[in-house]
Amino acid sequence: MRSSIIAAVASLATFAVAAPEASFGSKHVARGGKCMSDSQAQKVATNFKDLIATYSDALANATVAVDFVDYSSSVNTLINSGCTGPVNLNSATFASRAEFEVGQGGQPAIPFEQLNLWHTCDTVIIRWRSAQTPEPVTGNIVIEATYAKKNPSNPWLIQTVYSEFNSGAWLVNLGVFTPSCNATTA
Repeated sequence: MRSSIIAAVASLATFAVAAPEASFGSKHVARGGKCMSDSQAQKVATNFKDLIATYSDALANATVAVDFVDYSSSVNTLINSGCTGPVNLNSATFASRAEFEVGQGGQPAIPFEQLNLWHTCDTVIIRWRSAQTPEPVTGNIVIEATYAKKNPSNPWLIQTVYSEFNSGAWLVNLGVFTPSCNATTA
């Protein structure tokens, strides 16, 4: 009996060792390659916050991958001023770092407060708030990062961003949308 248990455990261990490495849903290697630490994940989050709150081309060049892509139907809604088109809501907002530099470089500084942070080996998830008026805006960002071993000050570059937030509140803050205020409390 004891030998059959040992044989079963040994065979399971063999399968576990031979199993493919986890990739956490992204194309980047999670185990066997590099896996970011808590402090590295916070650095990625801080870099993104700084790109929004205090943008500079130098910061973008140091922290964003050249083949960066950003997806946000919320930002696309703002670009469209709440109307349909010309930007498809599901298309990439920025298809490269160069496009991001032009788009973000033309924006005023945006207040940005990190509320929560979670991460896997290569992905950082941030819940954030922007203390705008009259409506605060809260959102979520998923950042896929890529390891840049030749960049010791920023070893994890921002590769892909998926960001969503309350674009309706943002349109109110911009004066594009005026609520009718007919809502009743339940």
